[in-house]
Amino acid sequence: ALLKATPGLKDLGEQEATRAVRRHVSGGWQRRMDAGDLVGAYDWDAIYREVATELGGAPDLVGGIDVAGWVVECCGQDGHIAALPGARDALAGLHDLGARLVVVTNGFAAYQEPVLDALGLLRYFEAVVTPERAGAAKPQRRIFEAAGSLDLFVGDTLVHDVLGARAAGVPAAWLHPRLPEGLARLSPQERAEHPDLPEVIARSLAASPHARFHPEADAASCRPDFVLARVDEVVGVVAARA
Repeated sequence: ALLKATPGLKDLGEQEATRAVRRHVSGGWQRRMDAGDLVGAYDWDAIYREVATELGGAPDLVGGIDVAGWVVECCGQDGHIAALPGARDALAGLHDLGARLVVVTNGFAAYQEPVLDALGLLRYFEAVVTPERAGAAKPQRRIFEAAGSLDLFVGDTLVHDVLGARAAGVPAAWLHPRLPEGLARLSPQERAEHPDLPEVIARSLAASPHARFHPEADAASCRPDFVLARVDEVVGVVAARA
């Protein structure tokens, strides 16, 4: 709504203006990724201010961009945020097992912590490791090292989570709820060892917007140690490894 008032968009219809904003924001992210600035690529406040300037926004409008503030506002409204199915049971179960839990995310703390807090999940975590705090972003090794000693990393993105964790020497569990039926009925470890998994990984990489920035990502480097159909399956994985 703020950007629609800029000279660059004011003559466009609402839908056309929305598409233009998305193109500009995506362009800001891609420029940073192309330059290897993985931390800056997730600074949405900076990217939106840059876009507002590109579109001819006045200084007071540019200064009024506050993505972090909008996140907090949206957390207090219905329909904007939700926990993954099984997330609460997973965290409670891991807590009961005495596991040390850490978030490693490419979202800045100002965007991620309010969401976790509003969902009642922040209390389970010892720390939230973010790009601006670690000086690195997934899949860079440094952000995993900033989390301390890790026995298992759980994530739903092959490039960021599985590739990054494995490169950092940490076993990885890939959350992929849309598994083929033949894999879904197996255990997390059996899925990871199944000969059909490389094809599933290859399809996921082909659809990933992140893979082109990480040419080292392939079916071998992104093969997880465990595959989860639901995040709460991790409790059994951790219990078996204890």
